[in-house]
Formats: sequence, C-alpha cells, structure tokens
Amino acid sequence: MKKAARIRLTVLAVLFFVFFPEAVLALSCGKFEYPRCDGPLLQYAGGFDPKAGFGGFGGGSCSAVRTPVVFIHGNGDWAINWDSPITDAVKGYDPPARSVYQEFRARGYNDCELFGVTYLSVEEQASPKTNYHRPEKYDILIRFIEAVRAYTGKPQVDIVAHSLGASMAIAALTHRDDRHPGTGGWAGVRRFVNIAGGIRGLPACLAAGFANPHVTTCGSENVFNPYVFGFYPDSRLPAGYNRWTGDEGPLSMRRAPEHHPNTWFYTLHAGYHDQIHCTTAQRHQRCDQGALFAPSANVKAQLNVGAGSQARKETFDFADWRPTARSGGDANGVGHFKARNNTGRILCEMLDTDCTGIACKGSYAGGPVRAGAE
Repeated sequence: MKKAARIRLTVLAVLFFVFFPEAVLALSCGKFEYPRCDGPLLQYAGGFDPKAGFGGFGGGSCSAVRTPVVFIHGNGDWAINWDSPITDAVKGYDPPARSVYQEFRARGYNDCELFGVTYLSVEEQASPKTNYHRPEKYDILIRFIEAVRAYTGKPQVDIVAHSLGASMAIAALTHRDDRHPGTGGWAGVRRFVNIAGGIRGLPACLAAGFANPHVTTCGSENVFNPYVFGFYPDSRLPAGYNRWTGDEGPLSMRRAPEHHPNTWFYTLHAGYHDQIHCTTAQRHQRCDQGALFAPSANVKAQLNVGAGSQARKETFDFADWRPTARSGGDANGVGHFKARNNTGRILCEMLDTDCTGIACKGSYAGGPVRAGAE
C-alpha cells in the first residue's frame, strides 16, 4: 500500500477511536498480500490509549482475566500483521486454520488480553536495513507495556516478539532495569517468546561490516552508549565489539534467561530455512543457532519449525531485506516470517500451559517440529 493511503487509513482510525472510544474493535487484518495486512495501523478500543508508538491494537468492552500478551513485530513490519492469515501449506502437512491473533481468540483470550504496538514509523518500515537498537525505541516499548499493565490491572505481561522485536524487547527491558531498578522491567514479564530473533547477531552482517553507514542495522555496539547497537556478531575486538550479540556479560542476549530467572523463556525458529539468519556465505555452518538462548533452567522450550527450501549459502542482499523477499523456507515451507505467521497453536501452548520441550508443539500439525537447532 502506498504511504499516503496508509496515512489516510491511520487518520480515519484515530478519528474513529476519538469519537467512539468504547467501541469493540477486535484486530482486523484488512486486505492481505503475503506477508502483510493493510488494515488501519491503529486499532485500539475500549478506552485503551498507550500514547506510544505509531499504531497498534488491543482493548475493548471486556476485562482481563489471563496474563495479557504483548506482541512485538519485527523489522520492516507493523503490529496488525499478527493477524496475517495462513497462505500456503507445507508439503505433507495441513495448514494451520487461523492467524496468530485468531488462534489466541479461539483459545479463549479476549481483546483486553491481547495487545500489539508498532514501534517503527512508516519511513522506518520502508527501510529495514537502517533500523537498529536505540533508547528511543525502548521508550516506546516500555511505555506500551506499562500502559497495558495499567489498563488491565495485571502486574505482569507475556511477551511474544518476532525478529528485531525480540532483541529490541530484551534490550528495552534491560535498559529499563538499568535506569530504574525494580520498577517493572523484567520483573513485569512472566513469559517471553522469541521468534527467530537475532540474539547472536546475523552472520550476513559480517559482509556488510560493523560500521557501514548504508546498513546501520548491522552496526556493532556504540562505544559511547552501549544501548545503541546492531546485529554485528561480536568479534571480541575493539572493531566489531558487541556484548549484546556476544556470549559473555550481563548484556548478552543469548544469556538473558540466566540473568532473569523468574521469567520463563521460549524460542521458535526456522533453522537453516530462515533466509534472514542463513542467507550468508560467512558462518553458515552455525547460522541455524542464531535465535537460540543459552541453556538455562528457565528456558522451557526451543523449537525449530523450519520446512521447505534451505536459505541460499551466499552473501545476503541487504537492499532486499524485506518481508516481501521470499527465499528460504518461506518460499515453499516455513522460514523467517512463517515461523511467526503459522505457529499460533504453539504460541498458545507456551503461554497457556506449563509445557516444556517438544511437548510445547501441542496440536500444531502445520509442519515438522524439532527441538534445538537442525
């Protein structure tokens, strides 16, 4: 959809919210063209007004009984795509019947228990190779989470985050605790589901370089502000130094679970079928582990749902890093984006039960499921 048309739809949604604040407005995808919905960016209801971000969904004529879920989208994406319908079947398997959002609704969650925020502007959505982790984005996420807790009256939320959203959420919660210890950062999160997050960095960023001004999403850790960083894999050298993607210290994203033992952690990923992690000529051998947390007692399950074609073993084209770029498993199975779109049943199992390991597959029958990496 063109930028002007999206802006008009958002303005109309805002006006609707202003004049009909109590209207029940469950999330609606609108017209879908893989892998994006084109409905209004802002779909709040029931007086929910987070005053954060560039749109989102949640709220209604209801009250929260369960722990509310906050959905955090990935790079080049926006919140309403959590209602993306299933488009294709994996060969030999039945396609899931419902989107992630609709699966949660079918499981008994109501609109006062399901929330999503768009933390990227329209311009940032159109330029994924320039988006990186920084405090301005953390503030959006924290304000939104705090607004959900205030609206629902619940002390904790569950977080389901995809791709850039997973690492952005980890950094935001850590940043919050660093500035205001004990005021609702990680203490306010009951369970955290990471879907294909680049928590060990992206091997393809080695080709882009740790300080490429044209691909700032690949930057290393800023020497002046450690909370500004990109996906460059840690080199343990001044050039390319990045504790967030590295294996040591309290900022290591892969070791977040051991630093936050009261939160349960889960991972869903697509292994070698993930085109964002594994379309790489460098470090291809272990790219299937890029989304995995280090083992810890509170890491309850890490499941590989990848299927179809494996990603190409070549240098990633960062100019084409968009959800519309079909390669790897997403072309004919499950890759980086369908690891989100197709897995509503597994996500519900992770948040609504005390499952561990492969048991978190639940009734999902949309493709193969394996524990760990390939």
